[in-house]
Amino acid sequence: WGLLGRGKGIEWGIDAMRMLQDDGISARYVIAGQTHPKVKSSEGEAYRESLRNRATALGVADKVEFIDSYLDSHSLASVIKEATVLMLPYDSRDQVTSGVLIEAMVTGKPVISTRFPHAVELLGDGTGELVDQADASGLAQALARVLTDEAHAESMRTLAQGKAERFLWPSVARDYLLLSEALVSDSGLRMSQRLVGVAELAVS
Repeated sequence: WGLLGRGKGIEWGIDAMRMLQDDGISARYVIAGQTHPKVKSSEGEAYRESLRNRATALGVADKVEFIDSYLDSHSLASVIKEATVLMLPYDSRDQVTSGVLIEAMVTGKPVISTRFPHAVELLGDGTGELVDQADASGLAQALARVLTDEAHAESMRTLAQGKAERFLWPSVARDYLLLSEALVSDSGLRMSQRLVGVAELAVS
């Protein structure tokens, strides 16, 4: 989900749908969100149409659903609630942060992602499945494991749920508050120590 544009790797996800279909695994790939305004102004819906054409050419048009609109938090939550697994097939190898990745992980759902730095950091301990960029076969294999092995999927859900709370905004705010209090306290202590030192020098 999020704003659609090149680099999101959606085409590899579509290719993975064909591989799952060939293996007799039924799945539906939901791509939610409008085209990025800058992309739309420069090339219209060319990327989205290329994805539709790709799905048709591979025989999985009925397995790929586009929600071409902005989703508010309630609507997005409804889409995510219905999902069995969340997939981020990004092309980037250098992305150090991803809001969508955080949003995906805090749902407590299994997450499959390509190996960009933020994903490796959050999912590398088994919380999610990591796949090389532009590797449709790897995506298909990871999806098959989650969709057919309930114990594996449950392990991923448990790990994600264990991490989720510290990424929710109330927890983040609490961490910032504790950090600021510690810095103020430390600063006050050091100031007090300096004043004591000055007083001792004055006495001597």
